[in-house]
Amino acid sequence: MKMDWDHLYYFLVLARAKTLTNAAKIIGVEHSTVSRRIQALELALGTPLFKREASGYELTLEGLALVPRVEQMEQAFLQIEKPNQPLQGRVRIGTPEGLGTAFLAKLLAEFSKQYPLLTIDLIPVPKMIKLSHREADIVISIDRPKSGPYIITRLSDYCLKIYASHDYLQNHATICTLEDLKGHRFVNYIDDLVYSPELYCLERLPLQLEAHFRSSSILAQQIAVSAGAGLAILPKFLANDRPELEQVLKDDVKFVHTFWMLTLVDLQHEPRIKLVWDFLRKQADLHQHVLMDELANI
Repeated sequence: MKMDWDHLYYFLVLARAKTLTNAAKIIGVEHSTVSRRIQALELALGTPLFKREASGYELTLEGLALVPRVEQMEQAFLQIEKPNQPLQGRVRIGTPEGLGTAFLAKLLAEFSKQYPLLTIDLIPVPKMIKLSHREADIVISIDRPKSGPYIITRLSDYCLKIYASHDYLQNHATICTLEDLKGHRFVNYIDDLVYSPELYCLERLPLQLEAHFRSSSILAQQIAVSAGAGLAILPKFLANDRPELEQVLKDDVKFVHTFWMLTLVDLQHEPRIKLVWDFLRKQADLHQHVLMDELANI
């Protein structure tokens, strides 16, 4: 069967843009043209590639399977047209909210300056990003998938400790032992909105402690602690640059979790994916002192 590259190009743009209007603006045509191209492609393949949802055009399973094959064709065409052209395209990175916002955003901003034709989509959200649904090209997760067509690597361990603001500690009972935590106010996650069992840290302490301020957002928790709402178990990288925060029970309470990085097997050799993948691994190695209790390499 002869395939029209223009149809495939429209398919790829719509898969990324999610709506006919946005896809039409990117291509520079009427939205009816995009719709007509997609219908022609679906007719040629004999299967629906999209389904209409409230959020826009979502890929079907057949559409998801087609995306990496068309992206490979896109890269091949770019290399033929401009063999010395710097890397271009888009790489979407899904991360936990705190890591993406407080740690990776600045590093990726600097990285993007070196590759002006490469678009970086950073998605730092307090939920699991589904790589299998093509919500991202690279996912950093606190849970390691048990199975799937993934390439997985341990990106880095990171530590979490108890923090409180100086003002809070000055106006409440002194904390010298675990038992002293009783009666203090705590900031924590909302039970029924916790997206991973790894986030249950306060519950692992051998005490009955009650949270008086709760949020599904770790950034909101950090802000609440900085404002004096109470104590919280926070990642070290969220507290490093917060002079108003003080570590509590430094030698007694420490949790160590792991960030896993994964991509789909069929994406691992894409030049733009490999470039970002290698960059993220290098930065995690270089900034171990930010993620863990290690001295910076000088």
